[in-house]
Amino acid sequence: MGYLNTAMNSGAAWGEIQQKLHQRVEVDLNEVSRVIELARRTPGLAQYEKEFHELSIFFEIATQYYQQNDPAGLSGLVEFWDKYRAGVMQRYTAITPVELRAADSIVADIFKHFLTGVPNERVAYSINATPLVYGGEGGLGGYYTHPPGWNRPFAIINLPHSAFDNVWQWLALPHETGHDTYVTVEGLQHDIETALENRMTAAVQGGELEMSEVVIDLRPLGLDYTHTYTGAEFISTIWKRWANEAQADMLGLLSCGGAAIVALQQIIGFGVKDYWSVFLAEGGGIGDAPEEHPTSYVRNALNIAALRRISAGHNALADEIQTRFEALRPVADFVEWHITDEHVLARCPVKEMVKSAEIAADVILTNAMPSLGNKTYQKLIDFSVADQTIVDQMAELLVAGNPTFSQVAGGSPRHCLAATMFAFEKDTNRADVINRTFKHFI
Repeated sequence: MGYLNTAMNSGAAWGEIQQKLHQRVEVDLNEVSRVIELARRTPGLAQYEKEFHELSIFFEIATQYYQQNDPAGLSGLVEFWDKYRAGVMQRYTAITPVELRAADSIVADIFKHFLTGVPNERVAYSINATPLVYGGEGGLGGYYTHPPGWNRPFAIINLPHSAFDNVWQWLALPHETGHDTYVTVEGLQHDIETALENRMTAAVQGGELEMSEVVIDLRPLGLDYTHTYTGAEFISTIWKRWANEAQADMLGLLSCGGAAIVALQQIIGFGVKDYWSVFLAEGGGIGDAPEEHPTSYVRNALNIAALRRISAGHNALADEIQTRFEALRPVADFVEWHITDEHVLARCPVKEMVKSAEIAADVILTNAMPSLGNKTYQKLIDFSVADQTIVDQMAELLVAGNPTFSQVAGGSPRHCLAATMFAFEKDTNRADVINRTFKHFI
């Protein structure tokens, strides 16, 4: 007997059935209206009245667009909607109210602190709109802003359920907030990428960095593709690709200080190997690019260098973080990029990559950006020695389970979050006390 419908063996019939299947994947606009109405009745979401109205318009327009132009894209829109619906329902039904309330406080504090000094006409969102936090999927590294590239009224940040009882790992939230400010401020991506490209090029041309020519050769993999980067082009390409992640790390560091680096070490590790992407380029042909996340070894160097540049008063903590880095990092002479585990596409001396990270830290922290009203990142949001003193006081109270930790003079949610890491470092056996005290009294 035959199992398959042979009529679907033609290209036209196959395309027609695929279109019908995708058309069934859509956002129910009536459901959008109902959930948005719930949001309006939820105290913690009342401030989003204008944004939820814009969101309903967005979904109506986006659904029509994908139905007419890209039926396959509807599934991505549905995934997008699912996150917003869950973010609302989790609050309305009080499934995870304590965690989300605490996380929202942190994100709002950092988001608004950074944007307060940015010219309003540069901000794509309503100036009062902050991302929402959704209790979602994923393990230790399951933090992300979803979706980072769409033109939506506001974003939602995924906080993995696995982190609900490890509040010191919430120090990834400032980093994710950094992704959202990056796409929110018009022209910021261009400013940072251009600054990094120009500075890296000058560093190679001036002998500050020693970078050799790099040839990307895919012929051993059966692909007729080679591309030659000069040393300056290679390191500039890498840091332009890493710009978003690097600046998000800087925002986390300027928000919470060295605690953000310690948390990041737990999440990303210390490796010297990464992947190099090969893809179909626009207009046909093959393109190549490094992984968008900085190689973890280099990322540690970037953050430690940045902590020292923020203030010499942070050097003692930076020394401790450096000591942990040196104790746990691999012994290696090169940073390597692979397309498979066996095939190395590119490599660069570790010492030169570390120097490039130190340069990148200086660029992001101290370059005045036109998109930011000619201010620097550190001018918009800073973490001084006085901030660290506040965190130290909070950490002592947190590890003791004292609910007044959040009332330390001069403190804010970002200080409270930083304190969780140092409280945990003081006594890992007090983890339950730290978790409970932080979530209920921030």
